[in-house]
Amino acid sequence: MQKLNIHQELLKERAKNMDSNQLSEVLKKIWLEGDLKSTKIKDTLNSKNDNSYNSLDFDKMDSNKIFHEKTIEKICVDYRLRFLDTNYFKGEYPDDLNRIVLNMENEHNTILKNFKIIAPSKLFKLRSPDDPLLFVPIGNGYYYLIHKWGNEMKKLRKLLVLPFKNLNNLLIFSIIFSALFTAGGKMIFNTMTDAEVFTLFLFAVKSFVFIFFYLFFLVGKNFNQTIWNSRFTSF
Repeated sequence: MQKLNIHQELLKERAKNMDSNQLSEVLKKIWLEGDLKSTKIKDTLNSKNDNSYNSLDFDKMDSNKIFHEKTIEKICVDYRLRFLDTNYFKGEYPDDLNRIVLNMENEHNTILKNFKIIAPSKLFKLRSPDDPLLFVPIGNGYYYLIHKWGNEMKKLRKLLVLPFKNLNNLLIFSIIFSALFTAGGKMIFNTMTDAEVFTLFLFAVKSFVFIFFYLFFLVGKNFNQTIWNSRFTSF
C-alpha cells in the first residue's frame, strides 16, 4: 500500500488555488510588510521619547518583568549602570528583537513606544556585548521588561564599583586603602612607634584621598547615584 505524504498533498491542494507566481507575490507582500514594521521599530528605538506610557493588557503581563523606577535605580547605582532612552544607546540590538517586539505588540494590541534601556555607561558611547535590558514605561513609575541580551555581568562588578557609588563610599575606600598602606609600612619598618604609625596613617589618608578624588574627577567620572539616569553627566 502506498504511503500518504501529507506534504505532497498540501502542495497539490495549494496548486489548485494558487500558481507559483501568485505565491511569490504573496510572499513578497508579507516580507515587505515585515520589513516596514522592522524599520518602524528601529525608528522608534532611535527617536526621542515623549514621556507617555504604554497601555498593556494586564492579564497578559508577566509579573516577573514589572519593575518600579526605585528598584531600577537601586540596581543601577549598585552596579554602576545607566537607565536612559534608547536613542542614546550606541550598542547593537539582537537580530530577534524585531520579532519579540512585534509579537508583544500583537499580543497586547498596541504599538510600543518610549523604550528605555539599562546598560553599562560604555554602551551609550560604543558597541559592547554586556547585558543590556530593554524596557517600556507602563505608568505610575513602573516599567515592563521587553528583552535582555548579551553577556551576563559578573557579580563581582557590584564590589568593584562600590567605591564609586557615592562620595562617602569613595572616602571610606580611601581610608581603608590608607589603613592597609599603613599596616604594610608597619610590617616593613617594625621598629615604628605607635605615634609614628598614627602619623603615617594620617599622611596616607590625606594623600590617598587627594589622589583618588583628583584622578576620579580628572578623567571626567561621577558617582553612580548621579549618572544612573543622567543624559549629560560624564560617563
